[in-house]
Amino acid sequence: MDLSELNSPTSPARPACGDPAAAGDAAWQLACQIGVEVATPLTHALERVLELQATGRIDRPGLHALVSQIEQARRASMVGQQIARLAQGGTQQQHETLNLTQSLRDVLGQRQGELDSRGVVVKQVLKPAQVIVDATLLSALIHTLLDWALRHACSSVDIQLDMKSWPAHARLVCRFDHLPPDQVVARPTGGRAAAAQSHHSAALDSLPWQLLLQLARTMQLPIERDDVGGGTTLTLEFPHTANDSLEGASSFDVSSGFALANESRPLAGSHVLVMSLRRDVRNQIRQAVAHMGLTLDFVTTVEAAREFCHQGLPNAIIYESAIYDSAFDRLRNDIRQQCPELAWIEVTEQGEAFEISSFGGMSMARVGRDAIGTSLPSALMFELAKGL
Repeated sequence: MDLSELNSPTSPARPACGDPAAAGDAAWQLACQIGVEVATPLTHALERVLELQATGRIDRPGLHALVSQIEQARRASMVGQQIARLAQGGTQQQHETLNLTQSLRDVLGQRQGELDSRGVVVKQVLKPAQVIVDATLLSALIHTLLDWALRHACSSVDIQLDMKSWPAHARLVCRFDHLPPDQVVARPTGGRAAAAQSHHSAALDSLPWQLLLQLARTMQLPIERDDVGGGTTLTLEFPHTANDSLEGASSFDVSSGFALANESRPLAGSHVLVMSLRRDVRNQIRQAVAHMGLTLDFVTTVEAAREFCHQGLPNAIIYESAIYDSAFDRLRNDIRQQCPELAWIEVTEQGEAFEISSFGGMSMARVGRDAIGTSLPSALMFELAKGL
């Protein structure tokens, strides 16, 4: 047996992951799954590299497949790292009241381009709901839920947000078909049909599902999955719901660790990408908006920003004027075609200028570097409010 056979998903070594004797050892199963999901695409990538080495040629589809396989392995390893960090515990959560309905709409809007390219339709029925959770973890939860559904859905994805009557709290339900109609066994009977059903359910236990489970555990959210026939229904409940219409909504107190968000933080949970070459400018921006409850990510190059936005668009982009070039201009135009309402704020080299963008034009908001501390929060408030 050579190395490629050992790393293959059809290798005799793989069934050990599902060995009943090891069923109780979740860590071992997860480690085995990470190994499979990293090794499988890397094995295919290695085959292409060896072919390239032998022939000295690779066509465009082959190159695209090679990049895709390496990226797939990279994503699997990153998800494994996220699961490990969450499982270690000690995550410092900052609970606040967030608009779950708007958070769902924001994520779906950010990823509309990806949905269109995959040909996946997401049907939404979302009732108003405010929940008390950590903003960063909520964003990760919604993105991971979508990652998992898109990976396995053979149909449209139905997302419903409603209120459970008793106990009264928000409930998020996601439904999709994980098998095409011609492969569905109407009523599994006998060992072979039951085994087929078990196999299809196990296929849904992918790394995005493992990350989703770990996020739900960390956030203390009840989660339930039901696989029947070729369909899957996932239900997530939010015990700490703060809608004014709910009886007892005011019963949450700070002593329980769930502090209600201050009215001065209406943009809490919004996602902002900062493009800056210099660390001192990044620190200025971070300090200026620290009180706003935003989720911040930082990149130093246009190429890194493009890669970041390919995974999902933020609500706003703050960029240092020194980073502007033709590549940046192309990135901005591409993003505008996907999401015209995305807010852009330029940090100019010096001065105390503060200019807001026009409602109908193409101009950027601008804040002078000397005015970051005093004017950047106001600029973000105005620019993000236009998209609400």
